Parts: sequence; structure tokens; C-alpha cells
Amino acid sequence: MRSTRRPGATWRERGAAAVEMAIVLPLLLLVIAGIVDFGRFFLTEIQLTNAVREGARAAVIGETPANIILRTQTAAPVVAGLAVTTPQLCPGTDAEVRATADFDWILLEPAMSMFGAAGALPEAKATAVMRCGG
Repeated sequence: MRSTRRPGATWRERGAAAVEMAIVLPLLLLVIAGIVDFGRFFLTEIQLTNAVREGARAAVIGETPANIILRTQTAAPVVAGLAVTTPQLCPGTDAEVRATADFDWILLEPAMSMFGAAGALPEAKATAVMRCGG
């Protein structure tokens, strides 16, 4: 088996490389965790936006508020804790549906709370407005 040592590398140089890796590895893992968490967050935002758009369509065609809320919730089955506010219905000028969802930041919230900035992370919410009769 062939050795992977560089010719002339001393124990001190290899120890320095281990220390550098110990410093850089947590930062690299935090960046990867951020990419994963924000990917999940944006997936939730997209599904929430599509759900409120579906609710606004239902409001424009004259559905009842209970049906609008049900249609909004069924349009995003994988979004946890979806809460739809009472929609603004037609015959006004616009129909509006707002919704928020619970989102659990698995990796970034604990990391941000170590620095006292856990509240800086965005929450999942969306609004859709469609013109009545139009």
C-alpha cells in the first residue's frame, strides 16, 4: 500500500492541517445546513403561495368562506400548520386570501439562537389577491 504523505512533510505540518480542518469543518457544515433549511423553507413558501392562489380563485367564483379555507388547505397537504385568515370575498373590487404556516428551522434556528438572532429567520406566509369579475 502506498503512503499518502508528501515528501518532506513534518508532523507539525500535518498537525496544522488537522487544526485548520477543525476550524473550517463546522463552518462548512453550517453552510450546508443553511442550504438544506432554506431549500425546505422555499419549498414551503412555493406550496403556500400556490395554495392561497387557489383560495383566491375560489373566492372570485363565489365560494363560501368555509369552502375557500378548505380549498386553500387541501391545495397544500404537506404544509404543516396552515392557517388561513378569513378571506375577503367578492363583490368588492378584489378577493384576498392570506395564510401562514408553521415552519420548523431544524438546523439554522439552533445555530442562530447561539448568537441571539433566532428571531431573524423569516416565517412562512403568503397573500393572493385577484380581481373580482375579471
